Amino acid sequence: MNYKKQIRLVLFCIFLLLVFLSAHSMQYFFLEGECFSGFGGHIGECLLFALLPGSVSLFSFVIFIFLLPLYFLKEGVYLAWRKFGLWYLPIVAVLILLAGGGSNGFNPGYGFDSESLTFFFSGLFALISLILIVSKSIKLKGK
Repeated sequence: MNYKKQIRLVLFCIFLLLVFLSAHSMQYFFLEGECFSGFGGHIGECLLFALLPGSVSLFSFVIFIFLLPLYFLKEGVYLAWRKFGLWYLPIVAVLILLAGGGSNGFNPGYGFDSESLTFFFSGLFALISLILIVSKSIKLKGK
């Protein structure tokens, strides 16, 4: 399959996933009244929380951001990034699942919870992806 077709397919799947998760969160917060009781009526905070539901959507959003420029770059750049992503994401998923659901945060001596690990690993994924895409683009520029 052509790499541009692969990117379009993944972008479409991520878009559907983000729409589904956002719609589910909106339904929970607005129709069940959780938005107004839990956030004290601050609709902006409620919308932000509803549009970013969990670690799946955070990683999906980061992947979505990096797939858009990859569509316009050479195939070698995409293949290098895909190889990195196929190793990185399953390993991180296992680490996040093993972390448990506690809410300790980044407090020293208490360890990490799944939410703080999600933010950390998403940022690390974005940084490594950016470095990989730029270095491969420069390396393949003349070819």
